[in-house]
Amino acid sequence: MTSFTRKDGMPIKDPYAILGIESTATDADIKKAYRSLALKLHPDKQAGTLTDAQRQELDVRFHEVKDARSFLLDAEHAQAKKKYDSNLESERLRHAEEQRREKTMSSRRKRMRDELKMREDMAKAPPPASHDASASSDNRFDVDRLRREGERLREEYSKREAEVDAERKQRVAVERVTKKLQKEDRQIRLKWSRKKVVGGAHTKQSLTSIMKDFGEVEEVEMLGSKGNAALITFSNEASCKPCVDAYKESDTMRATFVGRRKVDDTLYGNHHDVVDDGPSSRRRQDDENLEERKLRQAAERERLMRQMELDDAGDGAGGEAHQRSPSMAATHPARGKSPSTIFPPLFPNTPENENLTPFELLGKYEKEIFGGRDLPMSE
Repeated sequence: MTSFTRKDGMPIKDPYAILGIESTATDADIKKAYRSLALKLHPDKQAGTLTDAQRQELDVRFHEVKDARSFLLDAEHAQAKKKYDSNLESERLRHAEEQRREKTMSSRRKRMRDELKMREDMAKAPPPASHDASASSDNRFDVDRLRREGERLREEYSKREAEVDAERKQRVAVERVTKKLQKEDRQIRLKWSRKKVVGGAHTKQSLTSIMKDFGEVEEVEMLGSKGNAALITFSNEASCKPCVDAYKESDTMRATFVGRRKVDDTLYGNHHDVVDDGPSSRRRQDDENLEERKLRQAAERERLMRQMELDDAGDGAGGEAHQRSPSMAATHPARGKSPSTIFPPLFPNTPENENLTPFELLGKYEKEIFGGRDLPMSE
């Protein structure tokens, strides 16, 4: 079989083509094809009217069939066959990719490719013997020009392929983020007090039964290791707000939005509950200067960060205290939390206070509380 394979063990001719079968053929298919061809090409089966040249040709084909069958089935060639099959599969995938590019390639690019290939073939062709030295110099110039043009076209094509691939990846990433945001719009986060729940904990079934009052539940995911939090995914986004509103004043369970809706609800919903208490409050907010606005926004950001930290780390009892409305928190602040975190403070809404800024109101009531004395400065 030395004439059938090269030094690296790979066959010189395609054994599958010799046997007339596909590269995906099984061992049974290989044996069947070999028996059929062996009976047809065996020297003893040939007619006596064949010439010597015809007999020699059939004998060569008969030995090729034997060698092809041996390469595909014998154990000694198993590694070489595995490598050969891998090369065939790579060639098949490359050909399929070329066909895909051929279908998506524009007519202008196809024309440029065909023209470039024709010029390269013309440049590679040997010049006629009658050409003189000047003709040879011109040919070399044309070859260099065509080579540079080919390199430029390849760079343009590679750049375009990279741009298409980058656009595809960006589109996939945007779709993934969009799906995530759309799912978060249909989600709420539940947290409950284990001491006030019958049995100490909820299950997916019990939460599904409770949440059905607000809409169809798509998924329930238990959160954390304490067993007092869960993520509810509704089929409809409109089911989230009624659920959050229903548990806003509950001392057993609370519900909050997830993702961007949580940020919007905290920034705008809670902000208006604390600051916007009527026309006088809005007028004070319009009259505040740039420094006061920056201080108020910094206080709001700090309050938001603390609230989000408590949402993620607090247990059921902590969540209940943090769940209370802003008006209740102003009168009865949560344990361990100073009311000074609310800025600006809530002052009586009287006619004489309408035209005063938050800092002027603060100075006014400090003087009333401390009897008009100057406060001692800390050293």
